[in-house]
Amino acid sequence: MAVKKEGSTMRDMFERMPMARLREIARESHKDHDPEAARVFVNRVLDMEVERRIWYVHENPGYQPFSSAAKLGEQPGGGTAAAEPLAIAYDRGIRVHAAHEEARKFIEYARLPTRNLLAALIQAAKTDRRVNGPWGKSYDQIAAHVGDYAQMLGWPPGIEAKIEFKKGQAIKRAALEGRAQMIMLTRLW
Repeated sequence: MAVKKEGSTMRDMFERMPMARLREIARESHKDHDPEAARVFVNRVLDMEVERRIWYVHENPGYQPFSSAAKLGEQPGGGTAAAEPLAIAYDRGIRVHAAHEEARKFIEYARLPTRNLLAALIQAAKTDRRVNGPWGKSYDQIAAHVGDYAQMLGWPPGIEAKIEFKKGQAIKRAALEGRAQMIMLTRLW
């Protein structure tokens, strides 16, 4: 029981750790290397990529922080205060962080096959048991409509012709393969 509690404590510590520090500890060449750090890093990267692809990329499409009716440097609707991008983003509730960009770059660097990346992102979107709506469906239901889920994650229409998951178990298997590849890369990266 003490071993399980200690492992849980380390996992909790890794989950609260900044991404850059976690990535360092996940490397095998680091003196404080812990294999659990690589798993936590991959989980966090996938969670952040799901956030970026589903929630943040689609916030206020087409919104521009200027007005064609305003004078140069004025806020939308007029005024004399110069538009400050970070203040505007904060006011709009945008929470994209530099770590989201780092997660995106790591995923690009991993060069996973589309099937494995899609499956890993689907699995990451489903990890919260309180999820309702489309992400609360079973893996078999998602497999039956994988094209819709791929589009929600940013893939173009028609991707389901290239990636076919006949059953939910195929999604789980492909996600496991993708995560394993990412964990191995994390240890070396």
